[in-house]
Amino acid sequence: MHIPDGVLDPRVAVATSLVGGAGFLYAIKRLNHARTERTTVLMGTTAAFLFAAQMVNFPVGPGVSGHLLGGVLASALLGPWAGMVVIATVLMVQCVLFGDGGLTALGANFINMGLIGAGGGYAIQASLRRAISGPRGTLLAVIAAAWFSVILASGAFAVELALGGRVQDFPSILTWMALVHAGIGVGEALITGGVVRYVLLRRPDLLEIADGDAEADRTRGRRATEAVLAGLVVALAVAVFLAPFASEFPDGLEFVGSRLGFLSDSPGLMPAPIPDYELKWPGFEHARIATALAGLVGTLVVFVVGWGMAQALPAPGKRGVAADVV
Repeated sequence: MHIPDGVLDPRVAVATSLVGGAGFLYAIKRLNHARTERTTVLMGTTAAFLFAAQMVNFPVGPGVSGHLLGGVLASALLGPWAGMVVIATVLMVQCVLFGDGGLTALGANFINMGLIGAGGGYAIQASLRRAISGPRGTLLAVIAAAWFSVILASGAFAVELALGGRVQDFPSILTWMALVHAGIGVGEALITGGVVRYVLLRRPDLLEIADGDAEADRTRGRRATEAVLAGLVVALAVAVFLAPFASEFPDGLEFVGSRLGFLSDSPGLMPAPIPDYELKWPGFEHARIATALAGLVGTLVVFVVGWGMAQALPAPGKRGVAADVV
């Protein structure tokens, strides 16, 4: 659900850029105080996996597809602030390197998928986890939060479009976006639930938790380091072997936009080095090979950027408090 250039009114684009930028800086500030060694270790791998997973569009109905947004999954693994930063990392690389999501809409995309998806999704799952304790409660919480996060993000886009002068079209846009993304949300919930269930069974220490002393955090950090390579290999496998076989149907926003006529034919503000997720080299021009190469490059770039952002922050404090700040 990446908004391209030319869809949002310029005034809305500026406003959402300011709000999104402020939200990103605030998330960085809170992450400085909330992160642990485990968070630092896992940010690059989580960003790489989300990027790869977002390349895999799945069909949700006749002529329409969807893909993972990943906000709830990121916040379940890393906490809300690191989750937002990871989503921002993925969005920036997608925009600059692949032209997926317009530069003028980067702020709005971060609001919808980062602030609402990761931040709002975390608030929902945290509330549900308090009501339903135990591993089963955690799993049910992330599944429900993942579905709701997609619906909320699609509604936010409808509001952003209406604020640009399409108030009369708001009911129809909101209805279509909600209906289509209700189906996409099912896919989001299944993927998020599947990953979290696997982690709960195999490596529950990789999930974000509310408490833990300094020594426990260091132990979890060392154990998380062991999972970085495995996680990166999984992300690369998704990008190289699954992404080339993704559904070719337009995603939910494109489907609704073509039906209601709010998409723009204008090109983006800047040319993308690897447009449409296809890196064509001489002798490797086949579409699926080009997609696999693009996925390989993109996953590695996102991993390096995510890892670099984590390393650029000050050393973790003595105690992780990510769950205490929502």
